[in-house]
Amino acid sequence: MSTDAVSTSTRALRLVGIAVAYYLGARLGLNLSLVGNDVTPLWPPTGIAVAALLVAGRSYWPAVAVAALAVNLPISATPLAAAVTAVGNTLAPVVAVTLLHRVGFRRQLDRQRDAMAIVFLGALASMLISATIGSVTLVASGAIAMQHLPTAMAVWWTGDAMGVLVVAPFLLCLPLFWEQRRWPTMRWIEGAAFLIAATGVVTVASLTELPILFLTLPVVGWVAWRLQLRGAAPAALVACLAATWSAATMTGPFEGMTLLEQMVTLQGFNACVALTSFFLAALVSERMAAAAALSAAAAELEARVEQRTAQLSAANTRLVQEIQERSEAQELLSHEEARAHREHEIAETLQRSLLPDRLPDVPGVALAARYVPATEDFQLGGDWYDVVQLPDGLIGLAIGDVAGHGLQAAATMVQVRMALRAYALQDPSPPTVMHGVHALVAQLPVPEMVTLLYLLFDPSTRRVRWTNAGHPPALVVGGGEGTFLTGGLAPPIGVTIDGGFTEETRVLEHGATLLLYTDGLVERRGVSITEGLDRLRREAAGTHADDGLESLCDLLLDTFLVEHHVEDDVAIIAMRPTASVDGELTLRLPAEARNLVQVRGALRRWLRENRVSETDVNEVLVATGEACANVVQHAYSGRADAGDLDVEARLADGGLQVLVRDHGEWRPAAERGGGWGLQLMEALMDEVDVERTPAGTDVHLRRRVEIGVVV
Repeated sequence: MSTDAVSTSTRALRLVGIAVAYYLGARLGLNLSLVGNDVTPLWPPTGIAVAALLVAGRSYWPAVAVAALAVNLPISATPLAAAVTAVGNTLAPVVAVTLLHRVGFRRQLDRQRDAMAIVFLGALASMLISATIGSVTLVASGAIAMQHLPTAMAVWWTGDAMGVLVVAPFLLCLPLFWEQRRWPTMRWIEGAAFLIAATGVVTVASLTELPILFLTLPVVGWVAWRLQLRGAAPAALVACLAATWSAATMTGPFEGMTLLEQMVTLQGFNACVALTSFFLAALVSERMAAAAALSAAAAELEARVEQRTAQLSAANTRLVQEIQERSEAQELLSHEEARAHREHEIAETLQRSLLPDRLPDVPGVALAARYVPATEDFQLGGDWYDVVQLPDGLIGLAIGDVAGHGLQAAATMVQVRMALRAYALQDPSPPTVMHGVHALVAQLPVPEMVTLLYLLFDPSTRRVRWTNAGHPPALVVGGGEGTFLTGGLAPPIGVTIDGGFTEETRVLEHGATLLLYTDGLVERRGVSITEGLDRLRREAAGTHADDGLESLCDLLLDTFLVEHHVEDDVAIIAMRPTASVDGELTLRLPAEARNLVQVRGALRRWLRENRVSETDVNEVLVATGEACANVVQHAYSGRADAGDLDVEARLADGGLQVLVRDHGEWRPAAERGGGWGLQLMEALMDEVDVERTPAGTDVHLRRRVEIGVVV
C-alpha cells in the first residue's frame, strides 16, 4: 500500500473518530438541557472539538461540522435552523484554536500564558460565537420566545465554555502520562488521594445549601501545585461536573435561584476553578523547568571550570613560586597582609604593561588620555585603553573593561590588549579584530564579561569605522552639539558562542572631537545611566573648540568624579583631527622609520586640503620622503635613541616651501659613492638647499605648484 493511501486512510479514521466522539458527547450533554431541547449548561462537544483541532489540526473541522449537523437535525425546528446552529458549533472551536495558535499556546499547559489563553480566549471569548448564533436561531425558528433570549444565550455560553474549560484540558493532559516522565507508585497513590479529597469536598459543597463552593478552590489549587496539569485537569473536571449537576438539578447552593442567576454563578465558579488550577499548574511547571535549566547550566559551568583549571595549572604554579620567593621579605607582616602586598606588587607590574607608557605622536591628530583607579578597591581594576598606529597611516583606538578586580582581571586585560594589537596589525577591520579577540576570550577562564569598543580612524578622510561589544558608546562633539555613535552593537566579548560583529562608519566634521570612556565616568549608584550619558553629552558639548584635549579630559574628571572617592575605575581617550594653522604645516616626530608613513600621510592631507594638483602632490611627497629617510638613516646613527624629525611646509605666492630639519650629526659620506637621494630631490623640486650647522641639518625644498585644481 502506498504512503498516500496510508495517509488518506489515517485521515479518514481520524475524521470518523472525531465525529463519533463529538456526537456521543453531544448526546450526553443534551440530557442536561435547560432551555428547549438543545441548550445545556455543559456541552462536552466543544471541549472535544477544541482538543481534537489542537492535536490533529484545524483541517479536521469537517468532522465537527458533520457531527454538529447530525446532532442538531433531530432537535431543531427546521433543517435550516439545524444547519445554522451547526455552523456556530463549528465556527466557535475553529476560532478558539486559531486564537490559541496566534498567542503561541502549548497543549502541555506548562506556562502561565497558556492557562490564561485557554480560559479567556479558548472558552470565554470564542464560545460567544456559538452561543450568539444558536440563541438567535432558536428565537428566529420559534423554538423560544424573544424574552427568553438572554437566558438561553447565558445557558448556551455557559455550556460551551464549560466544555472547553473542563473537557479540553482533561483530554490534553492524557497524552502527558506517557509523553512526560512516568509517575512512580507513590505519586499515583498521592494523585488518587488528592482526587478523592477533591471529589468529597465538592460533593458536600454541591449538596448543602450553604454557600461553601469556594472551599473547592484550595483543594484544587493544592492538587495543581503538587501534580501540575496531570492532577489539576482531573480535579477541575470533577469539581466542575459536580457544580454543573447541582445547577442542573437546582440543589445545594443553586436552589431557589433563577436560571440566569444559576448560570452566572456556575460560570463564575467554573472560571475560578479552571483559572486557579491551570494557572497554578503552569506556574509550578515554569518554576520546575527553570530549576532544571539552572541545574543543567550549573553542571555545564562546573565541567568548563574543571577543564579550564587544568589549562591554568602551569600559570598557577609560577605564581605560587613567585609568592613564596617574596614571602621572605614579608616576615614582619601577618599572613593576610603579606598575601595582599604580593598581589598588589604583581598588579602594579601588570598595570605598567596594560596601559601605554605614552600616546603615539600622530601628525594631524591630537590625542589625550586619562586613567583614574577606584579609591574603594585596593586591587587593580579592569578598565584599559590603547592607541595603535597601523599601516597606511590608520589609527586604531580601543577602550575596554574587564568586569571585576584583582590579578585575574589584570591578566585578562593584558592578554586582550596584546591580542587586539596583533589582530589589528594583521587586518585592522573592526569586525575582524573583534572576531579574533572574541575567539581568544572564549578560551580564557573569564568568569566576568568583557566589554570592548574598537574604532579605526583614517586621518586622510576623517572616516571612523567602529564595532561596539557591549561598551558605552563613543561621543562625537562639535559645533556645540554631541552625538553618540550607537551603531555596530554586539554582545560583550566571550558571552555568546559565535560573536556576530558588524561595523558602522561616520566621517568626522572639521574640528570634531571623538571621546571614548568607560562606564565608571557616567555610572552612579541609584542614578540611571541614561542620565549620566545625557550629562556627559551636555558637559562635553559645552566646551570650546579651541580648548585642548588635555583640558577637556581634566574638565570631565573634575565634573564627574568626587575627589578622594572614586567608585569605579575611569579611562578616557580623546582624539581630534587637527587642521593646519594659517596655511602652514608643522610636524615633530621621533626620527624612526615607522614614522615616515605618518609624515607622508599628514603632508598628503595638508596638500590636498590646500587643493594642490595631484601631480605636484605625488612629486613633493617623493622628494620630502627622501629627505626624511636621510634623517632617519644618517642623522642619529651614532646615538642610542632617536632624535627629533621636524617637517614644516607653507604655501606662498603660488610656491611651496618644505623644510626638513634634524638635530643630529651626519656621518661622513662613504667612498663608494652615493648622493642619489639628493639628485632625486633636485629632479623633482625647483630648488634644493642643504644647510649644515652645529645644531643639525636643514634641507630646504621649493617648487612652483598648481593650486585650485580639482583632483
